[in-house]
Amino acid sequence: MPPIRPAPGPDATPLWVRNPAFVYGLAGAVFLAGLALVTGRPELAVVALPALVTAGFGGRSRLGGDVVRVVTTLAPSDSGRGVGYRTEVALPPSAEAVAVELRVAGDRRHVVVVDPTTATRLAGTVPVTHSGPQEILRTHIALLGRGGTAVSVPAPGPVGSAVVPPPHLRMQHLPMPRRVTGITGAHDSARPGDGGEFRDVALFAPGDRLRRIDWRRTARRAEQPGDLYVRRTFATADALVVLVVDGRDDLGADVTEWGGSRHGTHEATSLDLAREATLSLATAYIEAGDRVGLRALGGTARSVGPGGGTRHLERLRSTIASVTPTGDTTAGVRMPLVPAASLVVVLSTFLDDQAATMALTWAATGHRVVAVDVLPAPNASRANKHERAAFRLITLERDDRLAEMAATGVEHIRWQTDDGDSPAVQLRLLSRPRRAG
Repeated sequence: MPPIRPAPGPDATPLWVRNPAFVYGLAGAVFLAGLALVTGRPELAVVALPALVTAGFGGRSRLGGDVVRVVTTLAPSDSGRGVGYRTEVALPPSAEAVAVELRVAGDRRHVVVVDPTTATRLAGTVPVTHSGPQEILRTHIALLGRGGTAVSVPAPGPVGSAVVPPPHLRMQHLPMPRRVTGITGAHDSARPGDGGEFRDVALFAPGDRLRRIDWRRTARRAEQPGDLYVRRTFATADALVVLVVDGRDDLGADVTEWGGSRHGTHEATSLDLAREATLSLATAYIEAGDRVGLRALGGTARSVGPGGGTRHLERLRSTIASVTPTGDTTAGVRMPLVPAASLVVVLSTFLDDQAATMALTWAATGHRVVAVDVLPAPNASRANKHERAAFRLITLERDDRLAEMAATGVEHIRWQTDDGDSPAVQLRLLSRPRRAG
């Protein structure tokens, strides 16, 4: 995650009120002084004197008119786990201390009371479970006046938000499309050219290079003077891969939370797994010299045309990290356009027919289609009987949907499995060598 520019909060003038402890202490001192006057006991007046003197000096202190400024800066943590923050609170002269409430990701709250010097260098690390756009840190501040005679009303400070990039796994073996059509690359194509495997031996023709002449074959097979035989090879080409991300919803493992698009789980959700899988596949294919494009089904991400290279990978990384659900999973989505002779990878939970129907259509038109199931292992332990019945129906429909895709040639893997079968192993099983057609 790149460093984020400081997020200053609005400059605010603190709204001062008398400290309740000071008010109660003053009332008690007045009561003791009056009681000493009525009863003629001077020791009570001696006890009340410090509070009265404090009230006299505290009442003369100037309150108001000063400005409080809070600035929060986010950056990747040194350990690489979570997001680091630095909060600077500039206190007015009338403040003796400040109480800072930090609300970090996951709705956890921490309150610290510090002096003006320490308030300028508050720093720490917020552990982050999920990827994508999210609120990292929210601050509220309350000031303590000189002598503790007054406090300010708690006021909101800046909100630090960031787009947390997903992690990615290293992949060595990847499935290829049924044929490759690029001009150059790391894979053998069906057309003759340079750089690939041996194709055949043929008579020299215009355009053939002299270094391709096979002198031994020429000596054995030449029938007329001047006949030359050349070795021909297959040309190399790059693969075209289109990653289709279903960003319409974001589901956790707890089935009781599937009714809403927001959740409070600290475990990876379906969209976390989809971002991780998409970035892992994009990185592996681009590092292999192939071209990768991105298409989004719903969600907020924009589509990215096919391309390769480091700059294109950075563009894909930022786009993938920005995928967020729309909250409306029932709205229809337009079927994305997919270039010919491409490998289509559909990443979805497949809880409805839209992504599955598109995968079936692409498979029927000749594309090689791989369905990546990103639904976390469901947990129905907290569900009541009605929720359990609904979950069973949804699961049966989903199983039928996956079985129909498998029957029509759509290959299927799970990005999260319970039996230790990692995604890299599943992709290796799909990466058997295929003769490019």
